[in-house]
Amino acid sequence: MDVARRSLEVNARLLVHGSRARRGFTIISMLVAIILLAVGMMSLATASANTITMQTLAQNRTNAIAIARGYLEQVRTRDPWTVVSEPAVRLDADGTASSTGMFQRTMVVTVTRQNLLRIDLTVAYPRGLQPVALTTSFFRGNGLVAVP
Repeated sequence: MDVARRSLEVNARLLVHGSRARRGFTIISMLVAIILLAVGMMSLATASANTITMQTLAQNRTNAIAIARGYLEQVRTRDPWTVVSEPAVRLDADGTASSTGMFQRTMVVTVTRQNLLRIDLTVAYPRGLQPVALTTSFFRGNGLVAVP
């Protein structure tokens, strides 16, 4: 019986000491888990912010391309002999002139030959490192109208 009682006492001491050791280990493991969770959440927040920034930049670039294409089509409907360079104009996202617009359009017309124009259209957009640039050639013809 002494042996049984002693083994119970040893087991009881191990349980008491083991639970203290487990309790300390649990607090440390909880601190480590909280730190790891905080680092993970911070990295997710940073990734989310970067995603939103890149998405906004892509949307601004898409708007700038649409503005440039639309205006280039308007220029092509003009009389080729009256097309000239234009200074910078501020535009809103729809391509309408606005003094508070976020986009800036510039058109440079160069005569490459007597009847051929080169049109360089650039649209700068918010946070864009390089503006959108479109180039086209515009044939002016000889200016004579055929009479049927």
